[in-house]
Amino acid sequence: MEALYHSVVELQPLCTSKGRKNFVADSAVAQEPIDAGAAGLWTKAERVKRGLSADDLKERINGLARENGDPTTVSQQVVSKYEQGKTKKKPAWTRYIAMAFAQMDGETREDPYLDTGKADNSVMIRLLPTHAGMGGGGSGEGDEGEIAFSRDLIERELRAPPDALLAMVAEGNSMAPDFMGGDQILVDTRKRSLAQPGAFCLWDSDGHVIKYLERIPNSEPPRVRIISANRELFEPYERLVEEVSLIGRVIWYGRRVQ
Repeated sequence: MEALYHSVVELQPLCTSKGRKNFVADSAVAQEPIDAGAAGLWTKAERVKRGLSADDLKERINGLARENGDPTTVSQQVVSKYEQGKTKKKPAWTRYIAMAFAQMDGETREDPYLDTGKADNSVMIRLLPTHAGMGGGGSGEGDEGEIAFSRDLIERELRAPPDALLAMVAEGNSMAPDFMGGDQILVDTRKRSLAQPGAFCLWDSDGHVIKYLERIPNSEPPRVRIISANRELFEPYERLVEEVSLIGRVIWYGRRVQ
């Protein structure tokens, strides 16, 4: 039986690992022009240089706004129009553009693990000892194992150091249809910022779960809303931020064709 693999647009944050290195960009983001028109053209050039789509940039801008308690949201069309370089005055939301680029540079800086000249065509990724639940959750009991993944997938497409990734198998139906039981999932443990869109792996109470996360504005003490994709059967619930241990953001999944 062949496996069908999908590269996925990312969703949200997870837990930390002891001894994990922080990967920070070597160089700062190029200086943003003061002139609004020139800044628009600069934005497109910097976005394309990083391999981002206008929609990707929009998601990062909106995530940073949420993280800063700013209700502002922009659409992909607004970003694309700004990039045409015809704007006379910078909109308020543009202050997040350079921040978004700096954030991405910190995630994707080139490091020794991204050497594509290695003869071995596979890399070993840590494997969660039990399933990651999308309902009840995986217990996390037992020792971590290892699983082989294509070096090309990890280093060229995902641009991630193997030791920053965690593999797991999903079970349950609370995240259907986005994720299904049996899906093989890769989590980037470097990506734990709620400003980033996407699904996250977290330790909630007594198990690992895959969920979408949403910071609740102006909550004191800070709280987060934990959301399932299958809302017909699973209601969102809230936790104190300090109660949720983020492991990382889901960056890829593979699904076997039935």
